[in-house]
Amino acid sequence: MFSNYFKKIEKDILKKAKSATKGGAKGGKGASGKSLKKTSIPKHDDLKTILSNIIPSNLKLDSAKLIDPSGYSPEGIDFIAYRDICRDMINMMDGYVPCDLVHGTYHITDNLNKENLNDALTRVLLTKKLNRYSETESATPPIPAFVIAYDTDIKFSDLKNLIIDHYMAKSIDNISEVDIIAILGKGVIVKNWREKRSYIAIETGKDTLMWFFILMNEYLDIARGENFDLRSYVKNAENYNEY
Repeated sequence: MFSNYFKKIEKDILKKAKSATKGGAKGGKGASGKSLKKTSIPKHDDLKTILSNIIPSNLKLDSAKLIDPSGYSPEGIDFIAYRDICRDMINMMDGYVPCDLVHGTYHITDNLNKENLNDALTRVLLTKKLNRYSETESATPPIPAFVIAYDTDIKFSDLKNLIIDHYMAKSIDNISEVDIIAILGKGVIVKNWREKRSYIAIETGKDTLMWFFILMNEYLDIARGENFDLRSYVKNAENYNEY
């Protein structure tokens, strides 16, 4: 019952992804008979809908940008899971979400090959820098980061080692590492917090989305933003009359 729900969704999204990739690779022809350009998977709208339905009900999922009190806003984030403090918060913040309210970031890639892996891990690193240089650094732990791929041409045993090698070669701090990588239909790679620079790769096959849901929610359920103060985002140097 529980696992069948995820198996059906995972099967459907992989079928759509395969169809989109196959169609784009061949190019196809439009109504005019002209060849179409190669297309990638459409901005992951189906995946966005799925994630929106399986994150905790007190959180929202969106493609809005993040910002910290220092003004830093990283690129390369596809979706964020965040706590909405008011209905018009994103418009109030000019399209941004304060990082203090964000419970997780999602970085999507079509096929996780060696080149895309480095790109994905770099995008995660940029996200983990949020709040590292602001006054609230000590009070706010790094935001959990999840990478989701539709496929990979790397063996699972090799993929885990490539991740570790990447971090060792660049001497990246332990807190800036990716938390979970999910390759739909194949498996998950999970950060092992009991040891530094350690990951566990599990070939979960058709149950990958289910296990990603379970593991992801363990991160999303952690309380964040208790010390959130909107004053830290006010940058106007106004002088008001006070009586």
